[in-house]
Amino acid sequence: MRKDKAEVEMNNRPTYIASCSFGKDSLATILLALEHNEPLDRAVFCEVMFDHERGISGELPEHIEWVHNVAIPKLESWGIPVDVVKSKSDYVSLCRRVITKGVKQGCMYGVQNCFPCYANSELKIKPLTEYFRGKNVIQYVGIGANEKKRLQRLTPRKISLLAKYRHSTSYAMYLCEKNNLLSPCYQMDNRVGCWFCYNARLSRYAHIKKNYPEYWQALQELYHQTNSKYFKYNKTFQQIDRRLDFEERQLKLF
Repeated sequence: MRKDKAEVEMNNRPTYIASCSFGKDSLATILLALEHNEPLDRAVFCEVMFDHERGISGELPEHIEWVHNVAIPKLESWGIPVDVVKSKSDYVSLCRRVITKGVKQGCMYGVQNCFPCYANSELKIKPLTEYFRGKNVIQYVGIGANEKKRLQRLTPRKISLLAKYRHSTSYAMYLCEKNNLLSPCYQMDNRVGCWFCYNARLSRYAHIKKNYPEYWQALQELYHQTNSKYFKYNKTFQQIDRRLDFEERQLKLF
């Protein structure tokens, strides 16, 4: 039996998927899709892991709790299924990976500034690439109209709804607040991201050290186990640790 033309067109149309970190820009993208009746079939979230064995997420603890307990249920209540993907690797295994070429052959990659981009590639980009592989997909990405360089790098299969409707990343913050869909991590930082990230502000490290000392201890142990040289700003872990202690004591004086 010949299929109805409308049915054929529907079955052959791309699947529209929002890549969502549950930061303000990607969530604002979903809110804009709903507001303007843009096609949206589902969202995908890649959770970076610090240590699979100990169940330590790489996402800020407040953020990942909010994602699973608040944000995902809210999106699904609006009819938007959310797929959660994770790399089989984690940050610990990457740090312990042995270099096979070059002057550092035989050494472990180590913590932080040896491979900040490599970690992102392995733990986020790679699993998302595998998720999208072989699918007829149009991907929504959270890039503001004010982010010209990032917009220039978009491929035809990736769409920024913020740019389409001429909204900046500042508007994304407003839209999420308006809809009670703003991650609590913005109370301490201006972006979501891994708590151990080399590019994280010292205030994020201070937050982890003070409120999640077991995470900070795990990172310190990994630093020493992998014979890492520098941690941040070409300084050792101990130097950064002492600086955080000093700044905490200064705050207590006032």
